[in-house]
Amino acid sequence: MQLTHAEVINFRALDKADIRIDPKSTLIVGRNNSGKTSFVNLFEKFLGEEDTRFVLEDFSTSRIAGIEQARQIFGEAQDAAAAGDAETSESLLVKAYDLVPAIRLVLTIEYDEDEDLTPLADVILDLDDTCFQVRI
Repeated sequence: MQLTHAEVINFRALDKADIRIDPKSTLIVGRNNSGKTSFVNLFEKFLGEEDTRFVLEDFSTSRIAGIEQARQIFGEAQDAAAAGDAETSESLLVKAYDLVPAIRLVLTIEYDEDEDLTPLADVILDLDDTCFQVRI
């Protein structure tokens, strides 16, 4: 079983990053403030046991304006609900939720058919006998 690929979306300096993991060794290099530490921190947030909460500063800075716009629209939805206009409130809520970004970590794991797949049993959904990878 081998982690072969990691895709990061909307986390700090990593607006959209595609990282291939070599089977033998992977070295993360880059300029200062390019996202090396953020990449490691994201694994800690998703898979760690301590400090797993996300805060506003964890979002890519390009998404902050959308979050602010969603907050304003959410306030308008609350005002519409208070005025008794449920239809407008619901429409505004849908619009606000669409603007809220998600921080995503998508992992691709490849495996051999003779391996113990117990750790992946809950996420292997493909019944294709020729498929030996799973995306989480």
